[in-house]
Amino acid sequence: MSKPLRDRPSGQLWWCSLLHIVNDGYIAGLALLLPFIAADLGLSYTEAGLLKTAMQGAISVTQIPAGLLSERVGEMLVLGLGTAWFSLSYAALILAGGYSVVLVLMISSGVGGGVYHPVGTGLISSVYPVDKSGPAIGTLNFFGDVGKVGFPALAGVLVVYVGWRGCVAILGGMGTVSALLYLLHFRRDIERRWRQISAARRSARARESGERTSGWGIRRPRQFALYSVVGFVDTAIRSGVVAFLGFTLISAGVEQGEVGWLFSLTLFGGAFGKLLCGMPMQKWGAVKIILLTEVLMVLGCWALPTIPAGWAMVVFLPLFGFMLNGTSSVIYIGLVPTFDRGRHSRGYALYYTSNFLAGAAAPYLFGLVGDAYGLAAVYYAAGALMLGGLPLVFFLRDSPSVSPSE
Repeated sequence: MSKPLRDRPSGQLWWCSLLHIVNDGYIAGLALLLPFIAADLGLSYTEAGLLKTAMQGAISVTQIPAGLLSERVGEMLVLGLGTAWFSLSYAALILAGGYSVVLVLMISSGVGGGVYHPVGTGLISSVYPVDKSGPAIGTLNFFGDVGKVGFPALAGVLVVYVGWRGCVAILGGMGTVSALLYLLHFRRDIERRWRQISAARRSARARESGERTSGWGIRRPRQFALYSVVGFVDTAIRSGVVAFLGFTLISAGVEQGEVGWLFSLTLFGGAFGKLLCGMPMQKWGAVKIILLTEVLMVLGCWALPTIPAGWAMVVFLPLFGFMLNGTSSVIYIGLVPTFDRGRHSRGYALYYTSNFLAGAAAPYLFGLVGDAYGLAAVYYAAGALMLGGLPLVFFLRDSPSVSPSE
């Protein structure tokens, strides 16, 4: 990373946080819009779940190429263009006249959406010194949850007045403007980074015996693999549960105009779960916290289908969201010592690829369960799957180098 950017990393952090709001907001907003898209196009649960699977699958496939590309042309350029692609594809859904077109645009959206997490996280960890990268990444992750709360809430209002097509056009336009402003603001840094990478490449060619870093930037492969598997299961549950939450709220008797803010209430609880669950990690360790949050998440999944619309739902949803998202924060913190600082984007890309693969497959598979056994069965199956994955947590090892801020 160029020295001028290292001298002012906070500016990059706030811009990357804005783009994180947009990227995570689109993914969360889709879950809110799925019932409306399904009603308009006459889709089954499986077909609706496949739309989310298509986007998440494309995001998964794009992670590693995006990380590698950012090393060759610069993180900021790839980050800005990726967000613009995501936003334009999202906005183009307004033109979709049938299911097949929506499916193709979901895949296109995912191609752009796969850029942010490996490249954005790698960029921030590069511009901050080691002792400050943890808090910076924590801030970055929190703003992703701001998008998960804000975009569904906004979508819930817009869909009532302009329909789901008008909603995606407005949200897509907001993201496009944000991406273009980012590219414009950092245009000199983008040029400087390009020159720096070109010079480094020429230097590397002239120096055959230069310093080498392990391929994927993983220095503790066993622990990385364990955290990845636990994260895979956790993400699969969360993705499946959130994909059908809108359907569940409507089936419980919630009015369509209230679905958006109740959905956001769940994600609001999730934001605080991600923010707060990592704080006692230094004292309790990853194993205890993950066990606690996952057991409570299992109980929440099994309880959700029985919660009636009304105040009981209002109280339950943020608590459920807290546990649904809390584990992910602990996993992110536990992963920090497994990465080699040599190639941040590659290490993050590898983890996020498995993460998003889980998020891609889950909505479709849970949709099959819902079509075969009813909507409530989705949540019973999610709880059972998480229960089956809990024994893996006991093989995790806490690292003394991890601080709460990381």
